[in-house]
Amino acid sequence: MALEDWDWFIKLSEQESFTKAAECLQVSQQTLSARLVALEKTLDAKLIIRGNPLQLTSAGMVFLLYAREQNQAQRDMLRQLGEVTGSGVGTLKIGISHLRSRTIMPYTVKTLRRSLPKVQVKLIEGTNRELLRMAEHAEVDAVIARFEDIHPGVDIFPLYQEEIVLALRGDLLESVLGMPADKAKAYVEEQGISVLEKCPFVLGSLDDIAGRIAYSVLRNEGIKPKTVAISENMGTLLAMAQEGIGAVFCPTDVLAVSSQTSSNLIQIPIPEQTKYTISLGIPIKPERWHAIEVLKKALQEYTLRRG
Repeated sequence: MALEDWDWFIKLSEQESFTKAAECLQVSQQTLSARLVALEKTLDAKLIIRGNPLQLTSAGMVFLLYAREQNQAQRDMLRQLGEVTGSGVGTLKIGISHLRSRTIMPYTVKTLRRSLPKVQVKLIEGTNRELLRMAEHAEVDAVIARFEDIHPGVDIFPLYQEEIVLALRGDLLESVLGMPADKAKAYVEEQGISVLEKCPFVLGSLDDIAGRIAYSVLRNEGIKPKTVAISENMGTLLAMAQEGIGAVFCPTDVLAVSSQTSSNLIQIPIPEQTKYTISLGIPIKPERWHAIEVLKKALQEYTLRRG
């Protein structure tokens, strides 16, 4: 039984759907169904109860655990062979947020490939809460996120600080406060954002950093926000803010690299503590893959370059 045959079963159990799994694997549903029938015949056991969603049988759960173990064993074997031969092969899985990926990874991947050209980088993007779970459960090789508390089983290396500001179009600010944008900005900075209680907002999810900070700031300022839209995608929120739909709480780094969508946005600093540290989290394992050390060094170089 080939190890690679088990990848599709893992994906099928995760997606709980032939349609979704087939799309992820880029095969037909008929092919996937035929593989399941053949596997069940080989094992002489029913693994999946067909339905919506699909459900694993007891035998299916046992096989899934074993398949994942063998999948990891295969990756470890390829990595160890790469270490011995000096070729550096395998897939480096990195958990990171959508837009932080855009700011950090182009330079980091380019730097990493100079040392390990045969290592493939797989970026798994998600909210900060999802990324912390990935690190704690060792679902990826490394995570770049905000680690606020103690996370057992994860080595944490601080990288740099981010800061959240409030960003909105000048004409929206003028309409809310009834004064020219430059004077309105100065007024908000002097009086605090409580004067923006009538302003519409586009807000992030509580699962992410900007969203949690936004709700905390608004609550402390006594504002019950007029929320026009909520999204986990900061790029979407920025685009809506650029259209004048509402004000957005956004990291300054993201605004800097999103100049096309943020050039007409006024940035207002927030007096509260809205700076936080972004760190590299590495799940602790008996042996650390050399590629992770190369990644760590590349991120440190990025941090120095960033200033």
